[in-house]
Amino acid sequence: MQLALSQFYGNHISRFFNREKCLCFHCGERMRKEGALTTVFQHQSQPVCCHGCLAVLNAIEKNGLVDEYLQSKHVDQGSAL
Repeated sequence: MQLALSQFYGNHISRFFNREKCLCFHCGERMRKEGALTTVFQHQSQPVCCHGCLAVLNAIEKNGLVDEYLQSKHVDQGSAL
């Protein structure tokens, strides 16, 4: 019985830690892909880690700042390499 319980819990723990991950489109936070928030940004669905990142992307698009945002995001990613 104890072996069966450890196998049962081991399987659930393994599934919890081995879930597919993705990065938040805005801040780059690593998060679970399953059940992630998404927003449509530049006509593409993008994953976001929280409602704050979702609001930032919506505000950027609403205020016509997409080009500036993408340019600064590209510069930031280039400096991280």
